[in-house]
Amino acid sequence: MMIIIYKSNTGYTEQYAKLLSEQLGLPCYKLGRVPDCHKGRDAIFMGWLFAGSIVGYKAAAKKYRLRCVCGVGMGPPTEELAPGMREKMGIPPMVPVFYLQGGFDINKLKGPMKLIMKVKCKEIAARLNVRAELSEAEQATLRMTQSGASCVCRENLAEVVAWYK
Repeated sequence: MMIIIYKSNTGYTEQYAKLLSEQLGLPCYKLGRVPDCHKGRDAIFMGWLFAGSIVGYKAAAKKYRLRCVCGVGMGPPTEELAPGMREKMGIPPMVPVFYLQGGFDINKLKGPMKLIMKVKCKEIAARLNVRAELSEAEQATLRMTQSGASCVCRENLAEVVAWYK
């Protein structure tokens, strides 16, 4: 049986992992808290994005046979995201890579990460505010930069569910 493993920073990736677990009927574990009996098992890995890297991927890839990888970030989905994550992380070509728009709330961050993201949020908001029209996903990203928001929902997992089935 396959398992779902996740690494979450502020809870949005964990929410996706639990939703996927419910939809697929697979057990779900936080990276670092997976029972030893699952070592080496086939797994779907879900990690949060930081500077284009999927946090926790390399650690998970050492212990499990990753059959699918999902990166969760705050930005809107684009065609370049999954290939960019694959290349940056060195994910093998036969492993599907998915991007999921998650959520963001600056108040859930601490220390240096909070300071870094305050600057990044201003940059992202400035980029989006000059556009005449924004997609729904871009509007969500703008809300995330200003007051926090979440895009976590079952519908965003449709491609991952279709791949599994």
